[in-house]
Amino acid sequence: MNMFKHQKLNFIAILLLCVQPCIAADYTVKNTYKKLIKHYPHIQVPATTLPDSVIAHKALVYKQTKNSAQTLDIYQQKLQTQTAPLIILIHGGGWQSGTPALMIALAIALVERGYIVAAPSYRLSEEAPYPAAAEDLVSAFHWLNNAAQYNIDSTKIALSGGSAGGQLAALLAYSGGIVGSSDTNSKRFNVQALINIDGLSDFTSSEALPFENNPAKAVTSASKWLGGRYETIPQRWRGASPIFYIDKNAPATLFINSSVPRFRAGRDSAIQKLQKLHIPSEVYQFDDAPHSFWLFQPWLTPTTTVIDDFLTVQFAKTH
Repeated sequence: MNMFKHQKLNFIAILLLCVQPCIAADYTVKNTYKKLIKHYPHIQVPATTLPDSVIAHKALVYKQTKNSAQTLDIYQQKLQTQTAPLIILIHGGGWQSGTPALMIALAIALVERGYIVAAPSYRLSEEAPYPAAAEDLVSAFHWLNNAAQYNIDSTKIALSGGSAGGQLAALLAYSGGIVGSSDTNSKRFNVQALINIDGLSDFTSSEALPFENNPAKAVTSASKWLGGRYETIPQRWRGASPIFYIDKNAPATLFINSSVPRFRAGRDSAIQKLQKLHIPSEVYQFDDAPHSFWLFQPWLTPTTTVIDDFLTVQFAKTH
């Protein structure tokens, strides 16, 4: 059953954010705060210092590529002795920027709710175009699924991410990791849940194309990542769109959205496909929140609560 929150939109914020590129190349918490504080004077940057109860395993190499090593950070309760569910948090940044450090505050909050959290890096568009990022994240998933030393419950894994990370999480969750791979022997993996935080579901939709394929821009963050304009390589844009992979194997999905319509492009059509397949989906939409809301209070705490509530129900079904 879908749960929609029809709420008013902050049109000033929408106009401000929608005329900007998807994400600036300097996507950090500090820089994003500087941009938002004028319009959201009540926002606060959450602490990222680890509490005594949380331990972090930093910069674990999960894959060596030709030009770089891809790493991930694992956060878990310091005194954890039993297996716990895993949430893989994928950072955003318009596929061209950002690091796993963006997810520290949300990771800590989720660990305090009893989860293990992994935040992986992946190759950005400047280093390698699509599907490199997706292939890296598939490798991260398999690495984590075999990392028994961290007490991960491999029957309770959720994929999540914000903005570009939400799109990537959805792409992997719906495709089972079989996307853009040259390995014809790849085996599909399954996750029990997807949390898409303000990430688009369809690059080819009428909601997305005016921004992601903006004719006024010589290059957009999407065209740079995908390797060309939509009118030139439409199949590649379609292949990177999570919505086209939704089938009976798709996991239960939670959409958490800001009040900026651009960043939920394709969401409603994705929900319709999930409904036809009787796959649970829910929506939580903030009535007045900017894109990147999950990086700041007062939105971090309710975001954590919504994720925890959703996963508690979905993971209970795995018993």
